[in-house]
Amino acid sequence: MSKDIRIKKGLNINLVGAAEQTTSKAVLSNVYAIQLSDFHGIIPKMMVKQGAEVKAGEPLFYNKNIESMVFVSPVSGELIEIERGDRRRILTLKILADKTQEVLSGAALDVENASKEELKATLLKSGCWPFIKQRPYDVIANPDTTPKAIFISGYSSAPLQADLNYVLQGKEKELQTAITALGKLTPGKVHVSVGSSASPLSSMKG
Repeated sequence: MSKDIRIKKGLNINLVGAAEQTTSKAVLSNVYAIQLSDFHGIIPKMMVKQGAEVKAGEPLFYNKNIESMVFVSPVSGELIEIERGDRRRILTLKILADKTQEVLSGAALDVENASKEELKATLLKSGCWPFIKQRPYDVIANPDTTPKAIFISGYSSAPLQADLNYVLQGKEKELQTAITALGKLTPGKVHVSVGSSASPLSSMKG
């Protein structure tokens, strides 16, 4: 018989000092990898072959269970490897990035006037939908299911995480657009949790 372990309080290790809040330009990698283990509960079906040239935002594969759910390339370049495991299960996709990036562009959507179905279609087509998770199992949300409410976490207490209050500064307009869009996907409320009143998310309207 299994034993239940109940945790009442988290562990917060108070260390002296904090990471310096500065922004620097990261060194770009030559090869980018997509780990399919990051996406739980999907059956991937490839849409491009190894050796194909793709643009950033171009679909690489879709979910067999929900064919409208596509997963897109983060960069433009050549798909140099499709790593497979047992029973030819796809494990990793590797892309050799172009020196000059090309992006697959699409028509802009008027979020304020868009319908729920238009928003869902855009999120699915753009490859953004897989980042909307369903609790408690951390699986990709089913676009055919209407959620009772949507929760947005505006802070992270995990070790070595970036300070989101700093990272999100100056992005208030984009954040408000995102919250407005998500609000149309549920008949309930959009709940935004923040770590302090200094968060750029604290002034957002649902």
